Parts: sequence; structure tokens; C-alpha cells
Amino acid sequence: MAKAETYKKKIRAQVKADNGGQVPEHLSLTIDNYASALETRDLYRDQIAKDGATLTEVGSMGQVSKRQHPLCGLLYQQEMLCLSYAKALGSTNAKAAKKSDNEPVDENDPMKQYYNQHK
Repeated sequence: MAKAETYKKKIRAQVKADNGGQVPEHLSLTIDNYASALETRDLYRDQIAKDGATLTEVGSMGQVSKRQHPLCGLLYQQEMLCLSYAKALGSTNAKAAKKSDNEPVDENDPMKQYYNQHK
């Protein structure tokens, strides 16, 4: 649980920086859940690193086969959960990809000219 507390401090600092020095009260539960999700993700990563990404099994007839570590799927799901928490807190670059509607019109772009004429 100590790792989750460290994550909480880091997340709160980022949210504070993004919100003018204040952490909105309605984000507290999301911050707690995000920190816990990151800690769980780290546990999965550590176990996979320890055991290896593939496991070797010997079947009943002596055949050797390799299969993916069972935690790999859970790690992927945990990564997606962490990403959704990051998006909820506005900590991703998704906002940077959004284009402004107030962009200056390039007079040489025929599609923009057509669009502006038919608004």
C-alpha cells in the first residue's frame, strides 16, 4: 500500500498543477482509485518479470509447450483501466490532439473555402 500512497502524492501534484493550484474535491475518489490501479499494475508487471512472459509446461505425454503468462491479459486490462483514470483526470495528451474551431482560414485551401461558404 506504500506504493499507492506515493502514486497518490504524484497524481495530486499533477492535478494541482493542471487546476491552478487546487485539487477539485470531486476528483479525490478517482485519484485514490487511479493510485490503487497503478499499484496493482506494478504487481502484475513484477510477477511477469520474475516468471517470464512465457511459461513452459510439460503435458501428460511428455510434450513440452510454451504459453503466455496468465497475468499478461490481466496486465493489459489493468493498463487500460489506468489509462481511463488518467483520461478522467485530464492527464493525457488527448486535449492536445483536439483542434480549435477558431483556427485561421487558409485562403488557399479549397475545402475550407467550400466549408465556410456552406455553413
